[in-house]
Amino acid sequence: AMNAKSDPTEEERKGGSGHIGKMVFSCGVDKLAVLAYVPEEKQGELSCEQWLEKVLSTFPGSKMLTKDKTVSTGIIPQDSDKGIFPLKIREPLILEANNFLRKLGLFPEDNGDDDDEYVFGDDDFPS
Repeated sequence: AMNAKSDPTEEERKGGSGHIGKMVFSCGVDKLAVLAYVPEEKQGELSCEQWLEKVLSTFPGSKMLTKDKTVSTGIIPQDSDKGIFPLKIREPLILEANNFLRKLGLFPEDNGDDDDEYVFGDDDFPS
């Protein structure tokens, strides 16, 4: 649904992000499921399989379930003996996914610059 073309005439817009690569994490009780998506126009710059493999490799016991150039999936099972719990490992995995993209120049660098101008209301928009 998130990759579907959005209808600009609808009051509630849904989808519209098919041109953006993404990694989706779903935490269950006994495992963390991960899905990587790379749009066709970015597949020359980013391998969906390699991206997901790199992220999954940060924890032992991970498994690739499907490998494809557009969508790849995998899981990391919970292992309480090794301190692997789905909710606890999600954040480090997101960081790993973003760092992989940064190394390829596909994710903006965080330069720590907070000098962005904030917009608070209509007075901030000159007519």
